[in-house]
Amino acid sequence: MSGSTVEVKETMGRFTTDVIASCAFGINSNSLKDPDSEFGRHIRRVFSVSVKKGLAIVFAWFAPYLNNIFRLNFVEDKTNNYVRQSVWNTVDYR
Repeated sequence: MSGSTVEVKETMGRFTTDVIASCAFGINSNSLKDPDSEFGRHIRRVFSVSVKKGLAIVFAWFAPYLNNIFRLNFVEDKTNNYVRQSVWNTVDYR
């Protein structure tokens, strides 16, 4: 590793994803070995920043009825379903 660079923020983010996946969901996400793992991909979507998410947060805080009118969500349905299914699989297993 002499002379090579390491993206510390990205590496620590993947490590944290592995720890949370293992402790909370009982999933071996392998984010350190596979940066494009399914669990890691969905979690990155949850924490990504966009104008649409920003508007959804502002509307939810100041005018919640506008979220229903404009159908704004914090998280995409695909990601929401994946996380929800992961939680239920963990509950069923335990």
